[in-house]
Amino acid sequence: MMHLLINFTVLTLIVGIFSPVSAFAAKSNDIFYDLKSPHEQSVQFVRLSDGKVLYEISADRLLIPASVTKVVTAAAALTRWGPNHTFKTRFFYNGRRDEQTIHGDLIVVGNGDPFLVNELLWQWAADLRNMGIRSITGDIIIDNSLFDAEVRDDSRRFSVKSSSHAYDAPVSAFGLNFNTFAVAVAASGRPGSKAMINIDPYPLKSLDIQNRTNTARSGKPTIQVSRVSPNDDSSALVARGAIAVDQPIMKVYRSVRNTTKISGEILRSFLNRHDITVKGQVRNGHKPTQAKLLYTLEGYNMARIVAGLNKFSNNYIGDMLVKRLGAAFPASGTADASGQGTMENGVQVLKAFMQKDVGILDPFTLINGSGLDHDNRFNATQIVKVLTFMHKRFDLFPEFLVSLPTAGLDGTLAKRFNGNQAKSLDGMVRAKTGTLTEPVAASSLAGYLHHPKHGLVAFAILENGLKNKAHPTVADFRDRQDDALYKFLNQF
Repeated sequence: MMHLLINFTVLTLIVGIFSPVSAFAAKSNDIFYDLKSPHEQSVQFVRLSDGKVLYEISADRLLIPASVTKVVTAAAALTRWGPNHTFKTRFFYNGRRDEQTIHGDLIVVGNGDPFLVNELLWQWAADLRNMGIRSITGDIIIDNSLFDAEVRDDSRRFSVKSSSHAYDAPVSAFGLNFNTFAVAVAASGRPGSKAMINIDPYPLKSLDIQNRTNTARSGKPTIQVSRVSPNDDSSALVARGAIAVDQPIMKVYRSVRNTTKISGEILRSFLNRHDITVKGQVRNGHKPTQAKLLYTLEGYNMARIVAGLNKFSNNYIGDMLVKRLGAAFPASGTADASGQGTMENGVQVLKAFMQKDVGILDPFTLINGSGLDHDNRFNATQIVKVLTFMHKRFDLFPEFLVSLPTAGLDGTLAKRFNGNQAKSLDGMVRAKTGTLTEPVAASSLAGYLHHPKHGLVAFAILENGLKNKAHPTVADFRDRQDDALYKFLNQF
């Protein structure tokens, strides 16, 4: 009898050692405390040194990943282009150029760069002045033909054309500052007077600002800025509320409506500040075949672009990269510069990356690369496979890892944890967050953590509420996820 018992014990140990699911997997309460409201989970923690599953719950259950989808978009962009790839935006002119004047139009050919910002524009304008240019007699023509005309894909079902939220900015082949306005608000110095409201860094022609604010003696800022767009050709900003005299300058960001008009006027404003005048208007158009190259503006590299994507969960960058992938690569992954940037073409590139590069053969649903679509479906195993794939690519992994928010330090994890959690997790977790609130609460967290015993661990936590039922809030999910990470680091 004793001999039989010993054999049974040994057999049990052997089965436990070679089982693909650890003993912890069956005990969801080991690190996740119970939530009273009904919900779904898909969780997996994998030790990267040997691929051992350390913990999982329903790891193959397909759920809404929300912005954790950006992990896939960033990984695909780095894999297809490499971390040092840059997008080059080219400026042409038609007509005749003499020493100081271009007698014709300035034509900009958008190349899908998602990170064209003021710093680059300042240098562009300075370089044109240093080239001796002082006047352009024609128009500013914006050529957005690399992308299709759809500025917001169908997945943004809860937005409308007039949406002014910065996270819902429209997408165009040539867009500046993430297709948003930066509105600078500062106290005037005299209580009772209007606050100072300006477009940062320079005023824009034809953009009206209605200042209905005041400067208060004290108190927290109550400033609100709304964008009013009667039609596609005109916009106005309405500022309301108060800011106290002792408050620092603040910035409010709002999306643009007419990307062509505003991008062109931003270019004009930078040229004006460098004493270069443009006499014509801003309009859509195509580069004439006889146009001559004037200047090539090289943007930031892909490493910086994906950092902007992941650190702050920038939906504009996500959608821009997906469309640009569609223009550059067919689904087979071979370069094809003649393609057009559509969401559909770009999603096919992402799917090919998941299936052919990462080796994910089981079903998933991918509609949108920024994670705004509630029909996206991944499971924890699939997300961890992407993380594992990137970890194996030493040529890509350092930049990919750095792109993820760091607990307690930056991005969407800068203030996520608190108390004892913060002490244990600060700097030890680099992960992408994901949040949606409709039609159900969806909260996700996926990335890497450094464990004192197991070393580097890849993990994915996807949690969703259930339709037509009372479900946990996003805050409920986050609190439990934070507690689970703390327990994993300190108890495993």
